[in-house]
Amino acid sequence: ADEVRRMVGRRKEKDGWEFLFIGANIDSVETAKRYGIGEDRAVNYRADKAGTQNLYETVSEAVMGFRAAQPISADWSRSIEEDYSSRGKKRGKK
Repeated sequence: ADEVRRMVGRRKEKDGWEFLFIGANIDSVETAKRYGIGEDRAVNYRADKAGTQNLYETVSEAVMGFRAAQPISADWSRSIEEDYSSRGKKRGKK
């Protein structure tokens, strides 16, 4: 984790990179912190068909904006967070 944290820090400082941390079945905010990624750039998502589609669409929008020299908005992950929290915990199959 320390080497990844150093690499993230170098890329952010030297190259102006942005990092988004997306996690399923983990505490993404806490894990992102270990790698030097801020909690505003971390999100949990529902790892199913609908959640993954939403994830890709949302991240695509954030990346397209960043590539067009626009800052990543503070609410870039809102759609993912809303989907994750609105569907609650996934129940196992019977």
